[in-house]
Amino acid sequence: MPGDSNQKGVKTEQTMLAAKKPGANESSKEKPSKQNKRTHSDVADESLECHDSMTSIQSTLSEIKKALQVTVTKDDLSSAISGLVQQKDLKDIVTNIVKQLLLTFEKNLSEKVEAKVRETTGKLQDQMDSLMIDNENLRECVRAKDKTIERLEEQVNDNNNRAIEAIKLENYNEQYSRKHNIRMLNYPERPNEELRDEFVNMVKKELKVDIKPDDVQAIHRIPGKEGHIKPVIVKVRNTDLKIKIMRQKRGPKK
Repeated sequence: MPGDSNQKGVKTEQTMLAAKKPGANESSKEKPSKQNKRTHSDVADESLECHDSMTSIQSTLSEIKKALQVTVTKDDLSSAISGLVQQKDLKDIVTNIVKQLLLTFEKNLSEKVEAKVRETTGKLQDQMDSLMIDNENLRECVRAKDKTIERLEEQVNDNNNRAIEAIKLENYNEQYSRKHNIRMLNYPERPNEELRDEFVNMVKKELKVDIKPDDVQAIHRIPGKEGHIKPVIVKVRNTDLKIKIMRQKRGPKK
């Protein structure tokens, strides 16, 4: 304690003073013999020794005073003890604080993560809804295209059927139109020939069939084999005239 330290310091000083008094122990042990009378020089020497002793004592007191100034007081000890007690519980306090901080951080982080997840989920949901709408629109377009394709396929099939019928009719008409045609082979070919007049004259003269130029609707040569005489096609007015000519065609040798 500080008080005890002061008392110990005073006792130390008194002890030191007592220890430094000349002849104290000697007087207690035995009485010295009768001394001779001291001279002035002896008194001066003793005065100097006393002065030196006082100077030493003062320096010692100063050192003790400085030591007492840095000595721990009662309040300091109380603070230190309370500090030790607080330091003992400091681990629990720090642990609790860290736990609270971790809980707060975890809560804040969880809230932020949940908010971010909700935001991202909302965006994804909006995009998914938009894609669903676009998909449905595409499906409608595909249905419309399918209907158009079906209609076009029906039209194509109908056109094919009509084309087949037209080809059949064309063939029939062509065959029917050929009923009035007569083809002549190896008919002499001459430059600047008049096939109509020559045919009419030949039929009258060699086949003995009465025919007029108007009865010949068309007459012309058609392509034939290379190096051979081109055949002649004659289209007469009616079937009866053709039959007459064809019956008499066996008469000429050529």
